[in-house]
Amino acid sequence: MEQRAFSKINVGLAITGKRDDGYHNIDTIFQSIFLGDSLYFARHHSIVFSGDAPDLPYYMTRLIPYTESNIAMKALRMVQDYTGCQQGAAIHLLKRVPPAAGLGGGSADAAAMLLGLNKFWDLRLTEAELLTMASQLGSDVPFLLKGGSARGTGRGEILKSLPTGQAQWLLIVKPEISISTAEAYGRYSGSSRVTTSTMDTVTEYMKAKEFRQAFTASDNTFEELIFPLHPELVACKQFFVDRGFPTIMTGSGPTMVVLLEKAMEAIRLQEDIKTAGHNWLSLITKTHDEEALP
Repeated sequence: MEQRAFSKINVGLAITGKRDDGYHNIDTIFQSIFLGDSLYFARHHSIVFSGDAPDLPYYMTRLIPYTESNIAMKALRMVQDYTGCQQGAAIHLLKRVPPAAGLGGGSADAAAMLLGLNKFWDLRLTEAELLTMASQLGSDVPFLLKGGSARGTGRGEILKSLPTGQAQWLLIVKPEISISTAEAYGRYSGSSRVTTSTMDTVTEYMKAKEFRQAFTASDNTFEELIFPLHPELVACKQFFVDRGFPTIMTGSGPTMVVLLEKAMEAIRLQEDIKTAGHNWLSLITKTHDEEALP
């Protein structure tokens, strides 16, 4: 049995303050995309977990553990603890989403593990039960459990669904830079040019199913925090803006999301990246439309 683990982009992200529990409050628009991993489930007398990422470069694959420390395995153990289920499973994770990229790849795997085990072991857990477990695993796991379009506040786990418009072509571009999310948050001084008002504007465009306008109206606090430290990120974004393509950074970075009108534009851009000598991983995908949602 296969369970897809679709990733996400952030169409704008504002850090709105620091919390007493050490986390930060954010205001963001989540949008699920077709780029995703796959979890494969097969009958087995015990729990066996394996994985590979044949299409990702080595410097990324070595960041992915196929051990108990993987968030997908943490989701499995949580299901076992909650239900008392003692069934086995051989589970293989096929990674396609770059790790540590601001795309929620690990969180998507955790959400897929919850959904997959619920079906594979016939647990009949309710959506509310799955969402409760998801929120304990990570801030964006609840969104990735459902997908579509939503505004996320709090740590990102308080969700308000938004209409999902037509699918949009995207080029996902990951420079060869690693960003520590904790370090990026640590640079937040208490103010940002990106505010709740910014996200209100983006939300209104999303409600009207005007994705292109929402995209171009968005902004990301993390660009303020990490661009001064990493000139290559400034250059990466400008590379596409100079060619007339709206471009935003997703999550805490470093991945850029380039909005396209047709797939052929992505192929031309990939050729431009290669010609310019940039060692950036680029992946063509689309946003989810209503037909793609469960």
